[in-house]
Amino acid sequence: MRFSLTLLLLLLLSCSYSFSQEVQGTQHVVELVGKYKEINIDNDTRVIKILIDNGNADQSKIIDSVEQSPNKYIPPVLYVLSYVLFNSGKKPEAAYWFYLAQLRARYDVNRCTDKTANASSYNQNFGPAINEYATKDLDSLQVLIDKVVSFERSNEETYDQRWINLTGMNAMMAGLGDKKKTNDNQLSLPKEQWADIKKKTIDDYLDGFKEALDMLRKKRQSK
Repeated sequence: MRFSLTLLLLLLLSCSYSFSQEVQGTQHVVELVGKYKEINIDNDTRVIKILIDNGNADQSKIIDSVEQSPNKYIPPVLYVLSYVLFNSGKKPEAAYWFYLAQLRARYDVNRCTDKTANASSYNQNFGPAINEYATKDLDSLQVLIDKVVSFERSNEETYDQRWINLTGMNAMMAGLGDKKKTNDNQLSLPKEQWADIKKKTIDDYLDGFKEALDMLRKKRQSK
């Protein structure tokens, strides 16, 4: 499972409140402004840096901290945790945290007002190796996904869900001087809608997985 340097740079740039954009061969740094500047995920950035540093004496302690208190960390932290665990041979645990990160990221996308925001880069970079491993045993995967869904239904996220706005174009456009985007007041849909959004997100996620598993089982039975 190879870690993408491009993804790492995206994480760190986003978390330090700036975007790097190459225009006609020139590198530009676009600072976050307005509401986007209020998004504070400094601690998540610190945790990510420690997680990927195998030489850091605090890595084991940070892994334990994230596993014990996952609700306070943004999904990218859980994605990186899955990467670290996978590479250390703890593949079942890695798969659990990856799928939880994927589900939570989807929930954050669904409650975000910027429709260009997405977590596709995280899934594309961290997903292939874990999906390949997890789909070797479909029964175990079903149990794992049920566990992920059960946890998500019974837990409340306490991290700043607006991290997902950093992946969208509105934050970039605001930094480039778009006054309309700069004055965006609502980066997320109204909080009173979140419970319904979360339920639908989980239901759709579970239905999609069951459909995929059924297709894989039928495909393997036909061989």
